[in-house]
Amino acid sequence: MKHSRLQAKLIFRQCAILLGIGLIFSLSLNSYLRAIMETEVQDKTRLIFSNVLAVQTYVRDTLRPTMYDNLTPDSFIIEAMSTSFVTRTVMSDLNTAHDQFTYRRVAFNPRNPQFTPSVLEREYIQFFRDHPALESLGQFRKINGEEYYVAAKPAVFEESCMLCHGDPKDAPAVLLARYGNVNGFGRTVGEIDGLDMVTMPVDREAASIRRVTVIFVLVFACGTLLILGLNHFFFDRIVVQNIGRLASILRSRFPEEADKTLGRRPRFGDEIDVMVANVERFADHLRDARAQLADYAANLEIKVQERTHKLLEEANARQADVRLFVDMLDLFTEGQGRRRLLEQAMEAMATRFEARVVTFLCFANLNHYVWPPDATPLALAREDQRTLLGGGGVFRESRAEVPVRAADSIRGALILDWNTPRDLPLQEREVLTAVSSQLGIALENLEALESLVSQKTLLESIFEGIADPLFLLDQDGEVIHANASAHRLLDGLADSGDPTRLLGLPVLSREARFEGGDPFREETLLPDGRSLTLYAYPLHALEQQGRSIVYARDDTREKAMLARLQQGEKALAVGKMAAGLAHEINNPLGVILCYARLLWNDGKNENADDLSIIIRHTLQARKVLQDLMRFARPKPAALRALDLIEAVRFIARVFQVRAVALDVDIVTDLPADLPLVRGDADAVEQVLTNVMINALDALEESRLRRPGNITISARHLPEREEVRLVVRDNGPGIPEENLQRIFDPFFSTKEVGKGTGLGLAVVYGLVRDMGGRVDAESRDGAVLTIHLRVAGAEKQKDSHATND
Repeated sequence: MKHSRLQAKLIFRQCAILLGIGLIFSLSLNSYLRAIMETEVQDKTRLIFSNVLAVQTYVRDTLRPTMYDNLTPDSFIIEAMSTSFVTRTVMSDLNTAHDQFTYRRVAFNPRNPQFTPSVLEREYIQFFRDHPALESLGQFRKINGEEYYVAAKPAVFEESCMLCHGDPKDAPAVLLARYGNVNGFGRTVGEIDGLDMVTMPVDREAASIRRVTVIFVLVFACGTLLILGLNHFFFDRIVVQNIGRLASILRSRFPEEADKTLGRRPRFGDEIDVMVANVERFADHLRDARAQLADYAANLEIKVQERTHKLLEEANARQADVRLFVDMLDLFTEGQGRRRLLEQAMEAMATRFEARVVTFLCFANLNHYVWPPDATPLALAREDQRTLLGGGGVFRESRAEVPVRAADSIRGALILDWNTPRDLPLQEREVLTAVSSQLGIALENLEALESLVSQKTLLESIFEGIADPLFLLDQDGEVIHANASAHRLLDGLADSGDPTRLLGLPVLSREARFEGGDPFREETLLPDGRSLTLYAYPLHALEQQGRSIVYARDDTREKAMLARLQQGEKALAVGKMAAGLAHEINNPLGVILCYARLLWNDGKNENADDLSIIIRHTLQARKVLQDLMRFARPKPAALRALDLIEAVRFIARVFQVRAVALDVDIVTDLPADLPLVRGDADAVEQVLTNVMINALDALEESRLRRPGNITISARHLPEREEVRLVVRDNGPGIPEENLQRIFDPFFSTKEVGKGTGLGLAVVYGLVRDMGGRVDAESRDGAVLTIHLRVAGAEKQKDSHATND
């Protein structure tokens, strides 16, 4: 493929940039690797010198003093007491092959000639003598054509070294015997006459760095060639070919101009330069063509102005039509009354068609609506009315009459009148007819909306006027609408969780759909103890399938009243039975008891034990009879104001002895301002006695490990004009299945012979006779609640009734 000049320029510049980048990266990589190698070598030499120092310090500070302490004063062991000897031996043993490093400790005039410094070592010794403050020196050096890292530290003679290197007279005899008294002596303290040197070969590491750098350069070069190849490919496809296509497009669109301006390649420059030159020539040609067109346009200006004026008038008319339709649409959507709608619609049509008077005649009631309001309504001829009823319009020189159509009926006529004769064009007649039809539709929709609003208001009044809660549910059981009572119910259940779930509305909605159109009934118990009966009615007539109406009725009081009525009926039946039993059994029991005691004769009779059993069971039967008689006794003859606090404290004192024996605490919680109650003192004491007996028996039978507790509390409820007396114990409580039966006569959970089952039945009857009520529940023990009327409440109620 032939390369273009632009492409060659781009490739050359990219190649120069990439080569520069590659060179910078190669040098940076080489420098970085050299720095890493230098750091590693320096760390190794510091480690070696640390070992050397450790060995020398150990020999000087530990080994040598120990040897002196264990040898004779003139004894000296070179292998253990000479720091130079031990250091050379140890460090040579660490690297005998000298492939990692070479350690040498040399000095001028050494005892051992093999430790005479070389030329390089002499150079370093002299360097340290010239720079006595320098403690070490490390350099990369070429030795015999190979690269090494050389590190050296000066050997400074100290006071401890003078024994072996000072005056030969003071030297150990073994040292003189081995090396003589010439070499190695005559040193002075602080003199730098030797050094420790470590030579470490780094030629292999340097070769590796060079190899890695060469590999990087080769990889970068391959990447550069790949990038250049891809740039060449895409540049040819994206730039060069598109430049050619641009020239081809110009030739195909403007063949004559292209032959005159395109194809002449400049002597110098690339494809872009060529295209710029061609575009410049093409622009010059277009400029000339524009000048020619200006001359042509000068002759057409007058005709264009005339045509523009006509088009402007037509556009203004169409704009007025659009504005009229928009105004009419705004009137329809505002939802105003009939008269207001007609007045504004007629005003808008009068403005659009420049009419003097606009009249709307309603065919249903023959009412006239006119604009302006003070104008005289326009009359409609009989023959014109027939034409309009047929769906046609009547257009005269100064008057136009069009039907106001809605659906398939004609609701009225729209009449426009002008001061001067005017012939409406066909297009304006069509606009006027369309607007009148829209007016008829708006009137029909307005009537339907008014009817819908009226029905909606009626339904909302009925819906909200229902005193019981009423819900409209969707197919998922979600509340769509609820009346005021339903909202109060939901708000009251909000603290206990999801109100719709507590009421079971989703279940009701689902069950109502599967009942085949019949209402579904469900009873539910609320957390606050109220009982509701809910009725779900499916709404199959609505378009939204699955919707239902749920009606909730609070029947808590009804159920409580029914329970009390049933209890009262039971008490009445047992009372009648008790009256008969008292008459039939009382006298025989008295006779049996009398003769049994006569025969018993204070225990002197030989059958005294048998007679004791007869007397005990006769007394038990008599006690049952007495409970029956108390249960069946008539209502207290005279109820009076009673101090409940005094009665409660008296009963608490009476049962205190038995409570102490059973390890039971009796606690009273009685406010000082508790009002007097309406009742009978004997009846109240009997009620409290039966309740306390039951509580103590329950605590005794349960055998609780914790101490027993009986709490008697009282509270005044002003809104109900009653006092609530609560007796609570911490015993086992009342089983759920027994709560509805504990007030039944002869119902007892005690063992045979320990109870008659009439105690709570008597309590129920006595409280009822005093105008109160009693309830029982199980809540961490048995809870018995007695409601008594406040003294004087009935008189006050009767006074209010009389005043009303």
